Amino acid sequence: MESKSPAVTRAVALVEELARQRRPLGIAELARSLDLAKSTVANLCTALEGTHMIRRVDGRWALGYKVVELGQAYLAGTDLVEEFRRTANELPVGAQETMLLAVLDGLEVVYLARHDGSQPVRLASDIGRRMPAVVTGLGKAMLASLPDDELEERLSRVDRLPVLTPRSHRTMDELRRDLEATRQRGYAIDDEQNTEGVACVSVALAGTEIPTAVSATLLAARMTDQLRAGLVKDLTALATGLARSAAL
Repeated sequence: MESKSPAVTRAVALVEELARQRRPLGIAELARSLDLAKSTVANLCTALEGTHMIRRVDGRWALGYKVVELGQAYLAGTDLVEEFRRTANELPVGAQETMLLAVLDGLEVVYLARHDGSQPVRLASDIGRRMPAVVTGLGKAMLASLPDDELEERLSRVDRLPVLTPRSHRTMDELRRDLEATRQRGYAIDDEQNTEGVACVSVALAGTEIPTAVSATLLAARMTDQLRAGLVKDLTALATGLARSAAL
């Protein structure tokens, strides 16, 4: 279905492309990426600059401060984020580790909040960053929590699995077995599938309108069976509490 507001759709696509590339882009590069005429992109950039959504950087374009302002306003108005920040500090095991709160958008994980813990090496993604769901503990926890028909609909959009490390899944059969194992055990494991040397465990919140999950991330060399068990217990309690808060 064609958008009734093509200018708005194109403007959003331009902002999303700048966010995805994470660097300033010129008019010609944006035009190629968005499959638009350079004159159209130039007009969009001028309009977006006027709203401070984007800014000029050495003749190219980058995200503007208004994007940060809007993102912070969204997070400030989300009780779930505040509850996550408060509760993560109280967890007996998880409080010492890097913990994340994220939602599922299509086949991508979007990070909403982070708890840095007290470890000397902090392993965390920037708030607002997107990652492929199929290579993250958070993403697999949320995918596994979906009803079968919704899960299959989302997986049908996967053209090629992202292979980020030697441990990343190469086939859909491997991914499906992992998701089924996640359902059976009640939590997801990222055993260096996203980043070499980094492990993660994650638990999805039950009953939320938007798939949501929490995770703990640490150096793989530190992940003992005892530590994993303690983190899973904490994450399960955290997910249960957050789901209860979201339902209120």
